[in-house]
Amino acid sequence: MESILSLDKLYLFLGIFLAVCILVIAAIMLDLWDGVHTAKKTNQRVHSHKLRVTIAKMSEYWRFILIGFLVDCLGIFFSFYVMPFVAVLFGAGLIVVEAKSMFEHANRRKSHTNQLPEIIKSIIECAHEKDAQKILEQFTTLTDTSNHH
Repeated sequence: MESILSLDKLYLFLGIFLAVCILVIAAIMLDLWDGVHTAKKTNQRVHSHKLRVTIAKMSEYWRFILIGFLVDCLGIFFSFYVMPFVAVLFGAGLIVVEAKSMFEHANRRKSHTNQLPEIIKSIIECAHEKDAQKILEQFTTLTDTSNHH
């Protein structure tokens, strides 16, 4: 009598599920590292809150992938269902979300708005109205170029 579920298929499902989990965790870690890098580049303070948010994000993502895997567990009994498609699909979606976040970090690093505190400080420190006007013109040029990109 042929078994409904082969051990090889079970190992394949578990292996792919584990690989998806590792890839999603790696994407989350890369996003965290990129966020810290962006904060340093833009002279923002790095908060421990980011780590707590990352841990909460991992648990949310874990639940999401686990739901996909549970759906896949129903499919494992069918011969045409050769791998955990739903978990892979959900994992790929979560990796895309993390990649989008890293692109947003890159845009923040390229933005000139991180120079605003220095410009404002220079305006305040100006001794003459002529100096302040010159800095305001620089500021206008900066904001015009950043709005066009």
